[in-house]
Amino acid sequence: MGLRKNQANLNLAEKTAFVDALLALKKRPSRLHPTAANRSRYDDFVEVHLNAMNVMMTTPPAPSWGHMAAAFGPWHRVLLMEFERELQSINPTVTLPYWDWTVDQSPTSSLWKPDFLGGSGAGPQGRVTDGKFAGSSGHWPITIKDDPTTPNFLRRQLGAAADARSLPTAARQAQVLTLTPYDVSPWDDMLRDQQNAAQWGGFRIGLEIPLHNLVHRWVGGNMLDMSSPNDPVFWLHHCNLDRLWAVWQFAHPAIPGYLPGSGGPTGHNINDKMIFHAPGDPAPWDGEFRPLDVIDHRTLGISYDTDPVAGPPIVVPQPEPVDAREAERLKRQPRATLPMFALPEEIAGLRGTWD
Repeated sequence: MGLRKNQANLNLAEKTAFVDALLALKKRPSRLHPTAANRSRYDDFVEVHLNAMNVMMTTPPAPSWGHMAAAFGPWHRVLLMEFERELQSINPTVTLPYWDWTVDQSPTSSLWKPDFLGGSGAGPQGRVTDGKFAGSSGHWPITIKDDPTTPNFLRRQLGAAADARSLPTAARQAQVLTLTPYDVSPWDDMLRDQQNAAQWGGFRIGLEIPLHNLVHRWVGGNMLDMSSPNDPVFWLHHCNLDRLWAVWQFAHPAIPGYLPGSGGPTGHNINDKMIFHAPGDPAPWDGEFRPLDVIDHRTLGISYDTDPVAGPPIVVPQPEPVDAREAERLKRQPRATLPMFALPEEIAGLRGTWD
C-alpha cells in the first residue's frame, strides 16, 4: 500500500499522478457490469457505497453494511484499501492522500484548486466548472446515481448549506478522540433510543456523526448522495477518517480497538464477514474481510505520516455469548428513520454535546 500523506503536502507531480490515476480508473471496464459500455471500474466503487446505504431505505429497513453501525471504521478501511489497489495497478507510486479539514477549512484551500480536485460549483445545481473533473472536461460523467434524473456532471456547493457553514474544528476532533469505548450497545444507530444520551456514546458515533456527516454536508452536491464517491474528495475525506481511527487506537492502547466482539448486526461483529454485495451479486473484488482482519492498518501495509514510530499493538475484543432473547427482541424492534448524514442537532441524545 504505502505511505498516505496530507494532501496539503503533496507536490505538483504527486497531485498530477493521483488525478491521472483517477481519470484512468474512470475509463477502465467495470467488473460488476463488464458488458455495460457506460460503466467503469471507478463506478463499481460508487455502486458498492450506494448499495451499502440503500439497504436502509428498503421496507422493512435493514442495517447498512458500513454506516450508522459499528463496522463504519473497518468497512470503509476495506473500501479505501481496494480502491487504492486499483489506483496502484495504474501507477504503483500513487497512495491515497488525506484531507485534514480541521486545518484546510476554506473553499480556496489547495485541494480545491484547478490542478487538483477543482473548486465549488456554480449555479443552482452547483456545477463544478474548473479542473479535470468538471463536466465540461468530458472526463468525469456521473453514471451511478441515487436518482436517475440528477445531472450527469459533478456538483459541489462548498459551505453553502445553512446547517453546515463550517467544517469540524480542531476542538471538536480532539473531543472525539477522547471518547471511549469504540462503540456501545445496541451497535446500530437505527435501534438506539434517540432520547437516551447513554446510547449515543463512544468513538465511532463521534467519528461518524459530528465529523464525517458534517463534512459531507459542507461539501454538498454529490457528497450529499448515497453515491457520494462520485466526488473524488470522498476518498480524501474517508482517508482522514481512517487515519483518525488509527490515531484514536494509539491514544487508547489498553482498550479494544474495535467493538463489538458479538451481539451486533450481521457483518458488524469482530469475526463477521463484512458485506460488500448482496447475495447472488458479483463480488466487487477478490477475498472477504472481517473487522478482525483490518483492525490494525499497519498489518495491511498502510501507514500515515502521523503514525508514531513504534505504536502499541491493537487490543482485539473477545466475542461473548449472545443473549438469544435480546437478539430476538432487537430483530423485532422497529427501526428508526434518521436523516441522511445526520448531525448531532438532529438527534436528541446528542444535542448540546458538541461545540
